[in-house]
Amino acid sequence: MDLRPNTIMESLGIYLPPEARTTGEVLKGCRNEVRFPLEKATGIRTRRVAGVSEFSIDLARKAVTDCLSYSRHSAAGIDVLICCNISRYDAPGSISFEPSTAAKLRAEFGFANALVFDITNACAGMFTGIYIVDAMIRSGAVRRGMVVSGEYITHLTQTAQRELSGFMDARLACLTLGDAGAAVVLEQGSVPGTGFVDLQLQTFGKYSPYCVAKAATTSGMIMYTDALRLTDVGIRSGAKHALDALQRAAWAPESFQHLVMHQTSTMTMNSARNEINRKLNSPVCHDGNTINNLEDRGNTASTAHLIALGDQVRQGRINTGDRIVFSVTASGLTTGTGLYVLDDLPDRLRALPAIKSPATIGQASAIPAAKFTTSAFIRCESIGILPIQPALSGHSMEMLVTAANDCLARSRYDANAIGLLLYAGVYRDEYLLEPAYASLLAGELDMNATAPAADHRQTLAFDIFNGAVGWLNACLVAQQMITAGNTATAMIVAAETDNNARMAESDALEIRETASAIILEADPAGRQGFSDFHFYYPAGTTEAYTSCYRSEEARPLLCTEKSEALESIYINGITIAVKELLESSGLELNQITRLFPPQLSTAFIENVSKALAVPVEKMIDVAGDGPDLFTSSVPYAIKYALDNQQVKPGDIGLIITVGSGIQIGCAIYHF
Repeated sequence: MDLRPNTIMESLGIYLPPEARTTGEVLKGCRNEVRFPLEKATGIRTRRVAGVSEFSIDLARKAVTDCLSYSRHSAAGIDVLICCNISRYDAPGSISFEPSTAAKLRAEFGFANALVFDITNACAGMFTGIYIVDAMIRSGAVRRGMVVSGEYITHLTQTAQRELSGFMDARLACLTLGDAGAAVVLEQGSVPGTGFVDLQLQTFGKYSPYCVAKAATTSGMIMYTDALRLTDVGIRSGAKHALDALQRAAWAPESFQHLVMHQTSTMTMNSARNEINRKLNSPVCHDGNTINNLEDRGNTASTAHLIALGDQVRQGRINTGDRIVFSVTASGLTTGTGLYVLDDLPDRLRALPAIKSPATIGQASAIPAAKFTTSAFIRCESIGILPIQPALSGHSMEMLVTAANDCLARSRYDANAIGLLLYAGVYRDEYLLEPAYASLLAGELDMNATAPAADHRQTLAFDIFNGAVGWLNACLVAQQMITAGNTATAMIVAAETDNNARMAESDALEIRETASAIILEADPAGRQGFSDFHFYYPAGTTEAYTSCYRSEEARPLLCTEKSEALESIYINGITIAVKELLESSGLELNQITRLFPPQLSTAFIENVSKALAVPVEKMIDVAGDGPDLFTSSVPYAIKYALDNQQVKPGDIGLIITVGSGIQIGCAIYHF
């Protein structure tokens, strides 16, 4: 029996933009009249609205500041920072793709010792981030982490106001949205019995098309929702998941004080609690314990649960010692439950004065993030790729399905044996940001894709969003999930598509359109696979590589800016990162059999070889003249080495990735 203390929320920060807008004003702003009692059906009277001087990253910044002001820890004491917002609308008309929000916040706040990356999992984003940090704490990899989200999503409302044709329109749900930021610090508690008693998430990918946010056909971004079907399956799967969690934790149905569901509409939440009561044949859920925070907030997407928690704590409704059932439902369809027992967090949040000292903000130094070493070796069980072609015109999902099926065909596992599916690509068709691309793929592969699963096998699918380094972040997350016992297997997929090339060849990106997939599993003997990971962040380089989608322009394009010194920055960072990784792992460079560098081009690989003073013959090169294999660099290189007998059992490989931020990711792999 595991008697270790659970993971607790050490601090909570929220931010709400000052402007409020009524539901009546939202409806009045629609180009076409919408005859529907939206306020009565949803329970939303007003919502907070950003978009003039504050955008997604600003909401995240202010939530981080609030969270640190309540915390015992400074930014430098955080070991991992995960940003989880759906919206990447960081400036007027601009959707940011690179660098990640987490990389920007690291530099701004001085999270100098933190591993950083973004994830995307629709409205389940923050609980997915919490799930990852919880696994890292339980595996012993980190002491504490911060999960943050800044959701400027009312830009979807503006698009819907232009495009809506009536109350039956699939864009109607865009009118219920509100803007907010939330952040939470997580660490191991000091009192057994408090914190997360149970926390699980799973994805039913067949339902992923029920809610999709992507580029609009006019301008801006838009969300389409099949509300009836999404609500139906969400209510049924969510109720079952919550009751299963109560049973696992041996919590009597009457023993919790608060049920906090995703805050979508009063009608939906009433239906969800009625489903729970029906299954229990008892009115366990009622107005007295069901938190409805919609009236002046609206649906704030991934921040909704924590905004509700913060509001209700400050109103004195949620208190120290209370038991909470967090019920998570998000497009994808991702369903989850967190059973939580509060320590004295409510008392601490209410005890501090209203005016707090701001968090220390400053340029992060080049101090390396926490080093991730583990006794659990996670090995590559199979790899699937597409043939390298001079120009590939396939769409990202088609390429993904092909690569994933190739990987499964080479594996001893079938699709339903994959417990964790991670998508690490950056550029996708139609700039789709909801649901997680991994959940769409889970549906295409029929990977435990419908509820309920007949054999109790399940898959959690979400995206790691962190430029070309995101693939190695995904390997680390998979390693930590397997080590913590959350899953036995993981599939990591990546694909890149060039929307610019379809608009104008002259604006094409310098990346190869392709896809890859690998399956990871634990090595029982503890000799093969990934062992050590290390990530390095050179100071002052956040703006050296940026990309954003200009959604409001007449000819929407992805705009990329790269420093003329970018490759030099990469190579300087590689030399430092490799040195630090070898020191922490107790290895010498001459013990490395093969190096797997970023597959930008043969010329770049030769320069890396010179900088490290390693014979070029040791470098695996499948890049040729380019373009960059980007998020599929490592799978292509490893598969080439295996297929061409470039490595043998007992050899040690050094994997190197580089990306926006600037970030250098390295790992040791034992063949």
